[in-house]
Amino acid sequence: MRKLTRDCACGLAAMAALLSAGAGCQKRGEAEPFGKTFYVGGASNFDAFSNGVPDGLREAGYRGHVQTFIWTMSFNPLLDQLVTVNAKARAGLLAREIEDYYKRYPNNQVNMIALSAGTGVAVWALEKLPSNVRINNLVLLGSSLSHDYDVTDALRHIDGKIYVFHSTQDAVLAAVRFYGTIDGERGVDSAGQVGLRVPPGAEDRIVNTGWSRKYMRFGWAGGHTDCISSRFIRHVVSPLIKDNTQGPAAADSEATPARVTAGSRRGGG
Repeated sequence: MRKLTRDCACGLAAMAALLSAGAGCQKRGEAEPFGKTFYVGGASNFDAFSNGVPDGLREAGYRGHVQTFIWTMSFNPLLDQLVTVNAKARAGLLAREIEDYYKRYPNNQVNMIALSAGTGVAVWALEKLPSNVRINNLVLLGSSLSHDYDVTDALRHIDGKIYVFHSTQDAVLAAVRFYGTIDGERGVDSAGQVGLRVPPGAEDRIVNTGWSRKYMRFGWAGGHTDCISSRFIRHVVSPLIKDNTQGPAAADSEATPARVTAGSRRGGG
């Protein structure tokens, strides 16, 4: 218990350092009026400074603000993967950030891209949103959520679709099957391996896309993290992400419900 507490404390300190270090690189005020995309990375902070997602979106012409949301508490992937209470608590903070942006720009597009264990944080954040706050599309990459996780509650806060990119070549998720998914299941396939089960009535709301050799030219060789290469984001993911072509004027128009762009057992809490 002492070691776990010490690891958590060190992880939180490191996370604070990462947040402060990355803050100076953000041009939030200039970009936010054009929309916002939250990138929720994987466990252990390994991709905290990865530029693949923001670079890929900008290369594709996206003008909105791309924010990397750091939810992890350590540099130990198993600790972040298995201590679900932290992931769900951070999901609540992410939900508040989405709601805050909605209040300031009620007509703007909001999207989410999430990787690995971060897909659980993204889905739980959607479940925690107020009923009037919605996003456009959610993109799940290498998801370590159980393939049969019930996303019905999350879908209520999505106007568009959930896009799931999955690969049976993902060796990391093969290990997750043994250690446990981000939602605490063992001995089951992850959505990032076989796709996400579609809840009844949501057949047109979830798009499962399996890896094939054609994606290799964009940098995704079927592995766990090569799907966040700037080439893959630019050519494959960016068409799913929208910004606001009207720019700053969108913030001055009359408020309407936000449009934010982001299977089955039970939902998260």
